[in-house]
Amino acid sequence: MKVGVCISGGGARIGFAVGVLEVMEEHKIKIDLAYGISAGSLCTAALCYGELQEFKKILLAIKKRDEVLKKQWFKVIWTLLTGLGKADGVFKMDKMRRKLDTLPYEKPKIKGVVGYVKLQSGVIEYKATDSVYSREEFVNAVQASCSMPVGMQSQRIGADDCVDGGIRDVLPLKALVNDPLHVDEIHVICLSPLTTPPTDKTKNILQVAERSVDLLVNEVLQNDYDYAVRINKLIDHKHLLSSDLQSWLAKKRKIRLFRYLPTKAICETTDFCTEKIQKGIDHGREIASDVLKEYLPIP
Repeated sequence: MKVGVCISGGGARIGFAVGVLEVMEEHKIKIDLAYGISAGSLCTAALCYGELQEFKKILLAIKKRDEVLKKQWFKVIWTLLTGLGKADGVFKMDKMRRKLDTLPYEKPKIKGVVGYVKLQSGVIEYKATDSVYSREEFVNAVQASCSMPVGMQSQRIGADDCVDGGIRDVLPLKALVNDPLHVDEIHVICLSPLTTPPTDKTKNILQVAERSVDLLVNEVLQNDYDYAVRINKLIDHKHLLSSDLQSWLAKKRKIRLFRYLPTKAICETTDFCTEKIQKGIDHGREIASDVLKEYLPIP
């Protein structure tokens, strides 16, 4: 049996995924394939090139946002006024990159895939840990996947400026299902609750951007998961379907699905601090313990 994990975007809510993954470890669930987008790509990198507990320590050592994201207002304004600079995001990403570079392993332990969007063409590109790409190239892709437009500085990959993969695919579940590794079981970790609570925090450009992303993510998370569930149901009842649908389903397979959803909003996407990350971890553990309380591996 092969197991995949799919982790959505959500910024500082990444602690939730760490809590879920901890409980999966405790249930002896061995992950063979990880797909991550945006913040989820950070967890993917940790699963591939580090240990979960090491990554948890890195996160809990973050006391304030400036330790991950440093503002570059002057450079942004200079670029806008003169057209001479290259600053295209409020926050620089170099501090986060240095944290990624502390992951200990040079070669991946499992297959990981992250997605980013090329700004010039608008195409989403997935990069995997395999013999084609070095660790540095994969971490470049992770950094690009986390680069929310306007909020964060874009990442240069080849001839392209690349940004957050969540623009096109906030939950890369379809891509995981179609991965040639052909997993039998997928654990879907969503960093945001499906029902986004009302907020009055829309007083500046960052808060407006965060709220807009939350509302978009809310819709896409449900739609992508529903697609996977619908395929399973169609397979169960394919004898009732038309020959055309049966022919289309012949290339599909049934996959056991587990989904982990926060029931409350822990923090905003850029609210990096020890207290809120720990709350996210605790909530992830709570939800995963409930989801997996009767878990039995596929024989």
